Amino acid sequence: MSSTKPSKHFTVTIIGGGIGGLVLAVGLLRRKVPVYIYEAAPAFAEIGLGLSVGPAAHRAMPLIDPQIREIYDSLVTTHADSPGYEQFRQTWVEIIWACGTREGETLMNLKALPSGQTTLHRADFLGALVNLIPPDIVQFGKRLDSLEQTTEGLTLRFNDGMTALADVVVGCDGIRSKVKESMLPEESKNKQPHYSGMYGYRAVLDMEEVVEAVGERRARVSTLYVGKGAYCISYPIMRAKKVNVGLYILSKKWAYETWVRPATREEMRRDTRNMGRHVNALIERMPDPSQWAIFEHPHISTYSQSRVAILGDAAHASTPHQGAGAGQAIEDAHVLAELLGDTRVTKPKDVMAAFRAYDQIRRPRSQKVVTSSKESAYLLCLCLDGVGDDEEKLKETWNQRLRWLWDLDIEEQAEEARKKMVEYMGV
Repeated sequence: MSSTKPSKHFTVTIIGGGIGGLVLAVGLLRRKVPVYIYEAAPAFAEIGLGLSVGPAAHRAMPLIDPQIREIYDSLVTTHADSPGYEQFRQTWVEIIWACGTREGETLMNLKALPSGQTTLHRADFLGALVNLIPPDIVQFGKRLDSLEQTTEGLTLRFNDGMTALADVVVGCDGIRSKVKESMLPEESKNKQPHYSGMYGYRAVLDMEEVVEAVGERRARVSTLYVGKGAYCISYPIMRAKKVNVGLYILSKKWAYETWVRPATREEMRRDTRNMGRHVNALIERMPDPSQWAIFEHPHISTYSQSRVAILGDAAHASTPHQGAGAGQAIEDAHVLAELLGDTRVTKPKDVMAAFRAYDQIRRPRSQKVVTSSKESAYLLCLCLDGVGDDEEKLKETWNQRLRWLWDLDIEEQAEEARKKMVEYMGV
């Protein structure tokens, strides 16, 4: 006689319903792991503009759930969406000298095999992921204040006065994570998000505007304009109808309380006075000169403690200079989903072993990505020690860094974590 008892005697409570939280939820649901989500906003919503996912995270998507990859691939813009630019399908980005005697010349065509550059609008991806989540497993308007671990389990306290009990918790609540604060109170107090030494300007422009500003090829092929002390990136989104533009300036100090401040067009022009005609033509078309401070989080000692784990920006918030932040959250989600879906993981005690293994495998890689991304800012601004503006060293360094980032065997990483988990379970 077959048993109808559930194989999992726990529910995973996810705090935060951004891309990382939803991708994890979809992966767990596919593996028949019970899930509940608390989201602070009144509805699922994603801030930010364009999203680009590298080859490793792209390969992880169907392993989490084939529907995630299908959604992503149905929404992405590639270079082949611009007729006549099919030859750039496997190009990640063309790196261009922004200024100087070689202004406008191509430094290198950086390829990401086999997918090339794939980009979309964050909100579009999130909006499609939402359709994979049953509405009855989500509560909106629930901003976590604190989390308390006891021998009985976990008590969640929200800012509206509500309390709830949880078996195990995964914090996907971003760089200012309350889950992380509760999990590592002393460390969180001493390791607050800090200004990374760079601020940016961002916009989404019509393709026609960008063609007018920089010409067809520069508008339709993802481009990094590198210059002394600053760089600019542009890439097509929304089936090449729009272009995401970001301009980043090295600046040691951020003397403002908020992370975003209104600036003036004169400040933007001052910041780009040495960045050449292409970048200056782009910034003249950016409608909002607001400055966005780029923050990052110092490395922490662990991504898990007992029945609690953190994922994505809550664990390893990174600067955007390698386009790897969302990809790291997706890699996290793959490893966690594989561990929690394992048939040997049936009780909260087993989850503790899974969380410990997740931390052991994911923390070294994701923290290296954070460090590498910060260094990439200096690389793109032609002032990384030992490289500067040396063309051959620039090419060699970019290739080395991105090969390591992109060539991960994502299935092997999950298996390494599984072996660790079994070891910790004493099976």
